[in-house]
Amino acid sequence: MILMRILPGILKELSKHVPTVLFQTVEWSELASELPKITRRMLHKDGYTELFMQQKEYLTPLEINFVHSPFVENSMDGHKLLDLFFAQLFSPHGLFLDIRSHHFNNEGGEFSWHPSNFWTRFDETFRLALLDVYEGFYLEMEDKYLSGLERIGLIKMDWPEKDKQELAQLFRSQFGNNEMLFDLEELQQGMIKMSHFMLSKKVHISKDFLYLGIYLVTLYSSLEKTKELYNVKDIYLEAKNLFSA
Repeated sequence: MILMRILPGILKELSKHVPTVLFQTVEWSELASELPKITRRMLHKDGYTELFMQQKEYLTPLEINFVHSPFVENSMDGHKLLDLFFAQLFSPHGLFLDIRSHHFNNEGGEFSWHPSNFWTRFDETFRLALLDVYEGFYLEMEDKYLSGLERIGLIKMDWPEKDKQELAQLFRSQFGNNEMLFDLEELQQGMIKMSHFMLSKKVHISKDFLYLGIYLVTLYSSLEKTKELYNVKDIYLEAKNLFSA
């Protein structure tokens, strides 16, 4: 696929874990306009320092030690990583997308993070709608869940109800509730099914949704290694209580 050959290095590396079909669901012109931004961020740290300082302040309640240098050795606190995953979705400043385990260290009760240059800032409409999707799912508010899916562009208002429910069910596969064990292959298979469904409906997703897919893949990649069970709903509610307005 030509697209894969022109992706910036970090995105090409991460795309090994993101099903190719997900890239096919993004409007080509939108993705092409995004590539120069990613390149500037990766090569010249464009916007990195500003977001580093903003997230360091915003995420103060999580007591994360932000560091500028990579780790020689690292260890992971999966609960803390899930806290961070949700907290960044509440942040209006943007989010660092690569949360693979080698960017973290957990020693002596201090959770340290060396963010990579790969970051984005979601469109605010998308970000707020995505928060409604998570809230609707975890608080069992079906109307809010479906409304959020419409506003992030995964469901179209003129679809038959059967199609809306099918897509909504496919998207649920990336969520976890009680005692979830993270499996990257299961996430990838869910993304493939959802992407094929979107392509069959001739619907294109936004670049923000592609970034969300990458963010999820890096989360699963890290938590899969811990081989631990996580109560994701409780961790989401912790982040919501700390960071929602």
